[in-house]
Formats: sequence, structure tokens, C-alpha cells
Amino acid sequence: MPPNQWKALAQADAESLIAFAQRLVQTPSLPGQEAAVAGLVEQEMRRLGYDAVTVDPAGNVVGLIRGDAGPLLMFNAHMDHVDPGDPSGWPHPPYGGAIVEGMLWGRGSVDMKGALAAMVYAGGLIKRHHLPLPGDLIVAAVVMEEGGGVGTHELLRHVRPALCVVGESSDGCVMRGHRGRTEFLARVVGRSVHASMPELGANPHYPMARFLTRLEALPMEAHPVFTGASVAPTLYRTDQSSPNVTPGEVRLTLDWRSLPDQRMEQIATQLEALLREGLTADFQAEVCVVQNRYVTYTGLMVELLASFPSFLLPTDHWLVQGAQRTLSRALDRAVATDVWRFATDGGQIAALGIPTVGFGPGNPKVVHTNHECIALSALVDALAGYTALASEMVREPI
Repeated sequence: MPPNQWKALAQADAESLIAFAQRLVQTPSLPGQEAAVAGLVEQEMRRLGYDAVTVDPAGNVVGLIRGDAGPLLMFNAHMDHVDPGDPSGWPHPPYGGAIVEGMLWGRGSVDMKGALAAMVYAGGLIKRHHLPLPGDLIVAAVVMEEGGGVGTHELLRHVRPALCVVGESSDGCVMRGHRGRTEFLARVVGRSVHASMPELGANPHYPMARFLTRLEALPMEAHPVFTGASVAPTLYRTDQSSPNVTPGEVRLTLDWRSLPDQRMEQIATQLEALLREGLTADFQAEVCVVQNRYVTYTGLMVELLASFPSFLLPTDHWLVQGAQRTLSRALDRAVATDVWRFATDGGQIAALGIPTVGFGPGNPKVVHTNHECIALSALVDALAGYTALASEMVREPI
């Protein structure tokens, strides 16, 4: 199909697309509280004529458009968003869905209800216009991505696509990977005493402080594509709330951004050795991967390690090149390739051997800020791009 045809199809649906994206933004959906947005997505998929729409036990909404006998393609988008914080810090109310000078404002507009709306409407365009579809298309609106990737983890138990496009914001580029993220807990146990007699105790603050000094100087592995691995101490807790008692235990959360060849078990061993260095018999210490318990809006309880895998496709991979070529034609512009600075559900999808790329509207730099907004033109371009990817993208190596 000529490039202007994809954009013309998308433009014809622009008003409905934008209105749907606006309704999504106006509907709060913190992790574990996505029921209302899930209802909107399910209703819209049915209205657009999807061949099947189901809600799985985790609360993911899964829409199916039937195609030919080729490989199954999944579009993946999450329905939840991070906390908007103090509404007074926003130029426009975070759940207002205001449209100002061609921009849709609000929490989740970029991350990632804009992409979700465009993916849902891409299925509708394909169905309504009887566009060619090499294989079945699944549009998956998943829960609790911001809460540990729960929705995609559960979805992959019963849906196994041959390839996947993740809709996280990419500023219109094709994303071919990202660093991983693992949350480690460093723990030191000492002996608590009254602060007036510190010599009788074993204050865990001191070994943890020495660990932090060594951690700051820890050599980090470099990488030719990513900036390299990194580690950042984030949260610090003690077992005490009284200011006149030395703690018996301190806990430090570490955010480790990993490279594709790094394994969390090896990293944990390395960090624990660093923590135990020079430790006296008065203290016990350990480093472990955090394990969290989540409850979805449907009541499903899931326990998951706080770890998103890293992944990276080479620039000459058939899926990267196919997506780049298809989008360049559909959008009538050169589409670049890049990598995300943050982790996504794409890591756990790729970890199963499923070729995965990213393409999403919006500027990643406004994600999780109180200036989150997305251009209406980017929404329309995303609709054109997703429709073309489903209909025209090569589904196997050439």
C-alpha cells in the first residue's frame, strides 16, 4: 500500500482514536486498579469488531484479529501507570485528559495509554477495511507492568506469540532492546542497644556505610551499545523508629541495571562478597533479589522476583530491519533504530526466545514526570505504523 494510504486510513479514524485515548487518560488505573480501563478497552475492541475478546485470570484484555496461516504477532501495551503525585505540580490536571495546542495531557498519556489506544484501533482498521494479515494478530492490554511486569508474565503462560511489538514510548524509533533491571536487597544484622551505650552493641550502619563506599568504586562492565551496567542505592531502612536506639538491622535497596550477558545470581554473589568484606563476627550480612507479592484487580495473587531481563537484537536482525523498513514506508520518513534507557515487558518476552522490538508514540523523557503529554499527530502516526506493521511487516527471515 502506498505510504500516504496508511496515513490516510489513520487520519480518517483520528477523531475517534483521540477521544478513546482521552477517555483512557481520564480513567485512573494504578497497578492493581485497572478494572475500569480494562472495561473500556474490552468494550472498544468489541465495538471495533475484533474476532474475539477475552479477559484472562490476571485481568489482561486480549483481543484477536484472525489472519492467514502465518506466525502470530502480538502487540503488547500496559494499562497501568505510576502515581501522578501532587496534582498541583501539573500544568494540567493529571486525570483531566486536557487537549492543549495539539497535545493530550495527563498521567499515562505517553506511558502508555496513547500507544494502547493506537494498537486497539489498528486491529479495528484491519478488520473494518479487510486489510491483508499474514497471521493472527493479538492486541494484549496487560495489567501491572509498573508493578513488576505481572500481566505479561501471566499472559505468557497461555499465549505464546511468534514475534512481538511492545508499545513503550520510543519517539517514533524502532527499539531493539534495553538494559535489564533487578532490585537487590542488601541486609546487615547487628545488635541493638540504647544509644547512650553504643559500645555494647553492634551498629549495622557502619558496615553498611563501608559497603556503600566500596560500591561507589565498584568497576562496572561497559557495553558498545548501552552505556554499561550501573548500580544505584535507592531506599534505606532500619528496624527502629526511636531516635535513641541503635538499630539491630539495616536494609538497603539497590537498583542494578544489567547488560544482556549478566545474570542476577552472579551479581548477587558479587554484591554479597563486597558487603561481607572485612565484616566481623558481630554481624551477619546477605544480598538477595527482592521477591514481591502482587494482587491483580481480579484478585489473582502472583509472586515474582523484582527482575526485568535485558535484551538486544542486532541491527541486522530480520525483525529490526523489517520493522524499520515497514514503518519508514508507512510514515513516509526515515525511521531510526535505538535502544530504551529503561526496562520494559519486552525483556521477559524476549527471554522466551520471541523476537521483540519496540515502537511507541511520545517522548520518553516526559515519562513519569508531571509534564507528561503526547502530540495528537504522534497518536495518528502510531495508528498508521501499527496497522502497517501488522499488515505488511515481514514475518520471517528473508
